[in-house]
Amino acid sequence: MLASHAIAAAATWAPQEFGDKRASTIADPIIEPLWTGPRILAFVREGLATLKDAAGDAIEDQDEIATALVEAAGDATILLEAVLTPEPLQSPVGVAGRDLVSTPKPQDAMSQMIVGSRGDRKDRIARHVDEAKARRLGATGEPLALVAVDLLWLDDESLCDVPLLERKRILESVLVESELIRVGIYVKPPIDAWLGSWRAFGFRRLAYKAANSRYLPGAKNQEWAQAEIPQR
Repeated sequence: MLASHAIAAAATWAPQEFGDKRASTIADPIIEPLWTGPRILAFVREGLATLKDAAGDAIEDQDEIATALVEAAGDATILLEAVLTPEPLQSPVGVAGRDLVSTPKPQDAMSQMIVGSRGDRKDRIARHVDEAKARRLGATGEPLALVAVDLLWLDDESLCDVPLLERKRILESVLVESELIRVGIYVKPPIDAWLGSWRAFGFRRLAYKAANSRYLPGAKNQEWAQAEIPQR
């Protein structure tokens, strides 16, 4: 019966949606860079792995990742939220070259702080369009890796009611990383020491997730928010 519940969850659940609140309002946040790529759910049971996208459609053409995920899970039955992205397989220099941020001139800095820059707004819109394109599976044609960011099911039970920080710790203990299978990084505030390296690597946005938040499959969670990485 418990196995059938896990199978049903893998078949019917979808990734949780971010809420509408400002990132600064999230209490006791865990902060992580947002990888570029489609959010998926990945299910491993009895030596088989299945991947599906946010719309519930099966992802059929990632056999190497599926095989690597089975090895990474060992004997465990797991359901993961993950991202399929080329970024872990790229060098930091290559990734950073996608998004070079210029420093405003002193005479422009105050006006940008107050009203913003038309050029900056155009750049941000263009970046969002690029990100939307990149989030389509295989849009870049580059080899992909799977970055696991949350653990929703382990063996005989759902972990949705387990606080996020504990889910993250369990995920790290369960999944064995490899070239194609990674566990996403996360930190607690303050994050100033991380911002420079994240920008250098090409990350553009951050996820703020309350450490005590539960997981609501397919639903909007107001304890999760997104924000742009400050360009300074």
